[in-house]
Amino acid sequence: MAFIASICPYCDNGKQITANRTSWLIHLSGHREEIIEHLTDTTESCQFCSYPEPSVNKKHASSHYRWAHQKSTLINWALDNLEKQILV
Repeated sequence: MAFIASICPYCDNGKQITANRTSWLIHLSGHREEIIEHLTDTTESCQFCSYPEPSVNKKHASSHYRWAHQKSTLINWALDNLEKQILV
């Protein structure tokens, strides 16, 4: 079983977490709003739409991420974009 070691960028304490993929997904699911905020702050258009259009403003973008995409899509994106180390 492989473990993922990383610091959660959405936690305030900056503590290193080493856990399997499922545990990471569970942990990140509690940070949905922080993930949406990060996406709206760093991108001009949706990362998940096939034909993304630029967002009108951050409120529109956050609403789009919240309602147009599944929570699992956001959580998997966050896990895939962690600066991580895979431990076997």
